[in-house]
Amino acid sequence: MPGLFGIIAKTQRLSEKDLRTMGLRMANSMWRVPWLLSEIWGDSFFCGGRVHLGVLDPEPQPLSMEGEAFPIWFDGQVYPGSADQGATPSLREVVELVNRNRAGLNQWDGVFAFACYNQKSRELILGNDRLGFRPIYYTETKDWFAYAAEVKALLAIVDSLPNVDEISLRQFFGFDYMLGERTWWKGIELIPPASVWRISSMARTSQQYWTFDEIRNDPMPDADVIPEFGRLWSKAVRQRLKPGTMPLQLSGGLDSRLLLAELRRQEADVVAITFGSENCSDMKIARQCAGIAGVPHRSLFLTGENWWHRREEAIWQMDGLVNAINFHAIVAADEMHTGSCYTLQNSTGDTLFGGSKLYMKSSGEWRKAPQELLSKMYLDNPFFSKHEVVSASIEDCDRYLHGLSTDCFTINQRQRRFILTGPGALSSYCETVNPGISIELLQLMLGSLSDEQRIGSKFYNMFLVMRYPKYFKDVPWQGTGRGLGESIRTRIGRGIRTRFASFVGRRVNPCGDDFADYSHFLRVSKTREKLLQEDLMADDILNGRAKRVLANSQSQRVSAGAVIAILTFETYLRQVTGLPRLALSCTALN
Repeated sequence: MPGLFGIIAKTQRLSEKDLRTMGLRMANSMWRVPWLLSEIWGDSFFCGGRVHLGVLDPEPQPLSMEGEAFPIWFDGQVYPGSADQGATPSLREVVELVNRNRAGLNQWDGVFAFACYNQKSRELILGNDRLGFRPIYYTETKDWFAYAAEVKALLAIVDSLPNVDEISLRQFFGFDYMLGERTWWKGIELIPPASVWRISSMARTSQQYWTFDEIRNDPMPDADVIPEFGRLWSKAVRQRLKPGTMPLQLSGGLDSRLLLAELRRQEADVVAITFGSENCSDMKIARQCAGIAGVPHRSLFLTGENWWHRREEAIWQMDGLVNAINFHAIVAADEMHTGSCYTLQNSTGDTLFGGSKLYMKSSGEWRKAPQELLSKMYLDNPFFSKHEVVSASIEDCDRYLHGLSTDCFTINQRQRRFILTGPGALSSYCETVNPGISIELLQLMLGSLSDEQRIGSKFYNMFLVMRYPKYFKDVPWQGTGRGLGESIRTRIGRGIRTRFASFVGRRVNPCGDDFADYSHFLRVSKTREKLLQEDLMADDILNGRAKRVLANSQSQRVSAGAVIAILTFETYLRQVTGLPRLALSCTALN
């Protein structure tokens, strides 16, 4: 996603002109649409800047003050506890923060990344938020250290394409994404969450200022948590609201509906956008919720003719890090680039509020079972067995065994490395923030509610029906096709409709049709056949297995996800090597 970039010399072999040239290459690689803004600054030992949408932190950077030789770049926002809105910190605040390290950063609530360059000492300082939700990738040679918000910016300045990371290969096909700090390439990694790094010609030091172990165990009964949750949720949404019309992705689930309900409660101007198959439950439920809220609703239908539309763009935007079967939201790119070009998303809701990924083990037990965690995440695929994928991933898992429950691991891994790539793919079009991860909500959900209270959405459902009854009591949830607190009248009406449909011979699915039938999409678009006609770069890395899998996919029942994983990998390899695109035609989205 757009963000910070920079390079600092560790020796005198690079001239100021060399640094400037490399910085421009990095900026140009991240500048893909004409409305993005680009800033660059440098001296004889450093060149850096940012590429951004101009929505958050719109003022030109670096932040600076007269007499200070300390240019600073900041990407994101912080939300002071008593403030009504988020803010970009001043240079003095960032300098004080960096000097205080752990104590200072622990007080900042928000999602951000920053880079500070001390011209006097020629030291670079990098930092990020406690969850690492604003990515900073890095690589280095003996002569320089470089960082950027996108992998492609680092590939733009290396002499040759690095080797593919074999563990990343296993994780991509075994999980749909990569764990820990991995990318596709050896020598290019993410900076971990809650980090402060100091880089100079002499050394590189790192400090982690927060982990989920900071969450206090402070049990409370449901009756006390419900009003506190309502207060903190409203506060978090209010702090992140901005003037103007907000494009909002609205599904048939609970999390986006919760967000819509609170936005309308705060009188926000919203346009709801839903994507999926024409008759899927998401479309029907989202349309109903938009009607209740009194907001306009846009429907974007996925079909066998248009499903691949713009997914190549999403793959390049997110550096091929996630299987493109998960990039549904890219179809809404133009719709999201309207109004304020700014949206809220409750992407952690089902995990943090609903406990959907919880494994019922005590804190002491789940930390000792990384293999079990990874085994539950594994996706069957034709290339690597569960044992191969899990055993290769233990080291990446071990570094994130912190906190009171498995949700802490899920947020650090699945949320940070996988779920965030959805809004990340749209980050050149719309700025996305998540009110559900404020430090106060993390403490309340993980510290005050037990796993037993949260698992299976027990507490979450009770809260939703009590606080926003018109959105949740009788309106179906796409997971069950039923409301969370249905009245007798609603149940009787549904029963009558079901019996009538059965009488006339019509099949009834209470959850609606599939959100997107990718097996059907692959058949209609003849994707397997088209891939088999190509010389696949992926086969050079998979030892010829990609084409064998595609050729036998029908008889061996290879999943649509596995086929699209091959397509994603092949597409990304062609993008980074500059080879022609795959011959996959796709009509424009209707």
